[in-house]
Amino acid sequence: MAKKETKTGRKGRRAIKPMKIAALVVSAIQDLRETKGSTPKKIAGYISYASSIPEQRVKRQVNAALKRGVEYGILRRYRGHYFLPTGDELDRANRIAVRFAKLPTPAPTTFAKSKIKFSRKMKDSKRSQGIDNRTRKSKKVQKTRSPAVSASPSLTDEIAGEIASVTE
Repeated sequence: MAKKETKTGRKGRRAIKPMKIAALVVSAIQDLRETKGSTPKKIAGYISYASSIPEQRVKRQVNAALKRGVEYGILRRYRGHYFLPTGDELDRANRIAVRFAKLPTPAPTTFAKSKIKFSRKMKDSKRSQGIDNRTRKSKKVQKTRSPAVSASPSLTDEIAGEIASVTE
């Protein structure tokens, strides 16, 4: 009997190119026009809204692009807010951006490889922990309280009664 080969890879999915996300980040900062600069959360929200890509997928790429932008001088960072440099800094940033665009893009890692690395890290961290009682810390158990019950009817019961009488 011949075995059927099944494909486990995703079909039709394309990753966003690093330069595209960097350009989106710069345009998002320009369009948001925040006086103190834009936060990564606002930038990711703007990009996901403008390009109809889920925000969870964009977050990591935006953070990486912001980090690279600050590293290469394309962006400035102050107290977690990112903004574009002005004046002479802008000319310098443009020259660096051109060089940055010529850099080779890193090869995308597959999901399986990253999962294997993660599982190895977990195993190593579990091995390093001793079973000795002195190294273990006891967990505090939180007491759960039941909500106070009053004899008088609550406001929600009154509202529910009014709605029921209106619908009848």
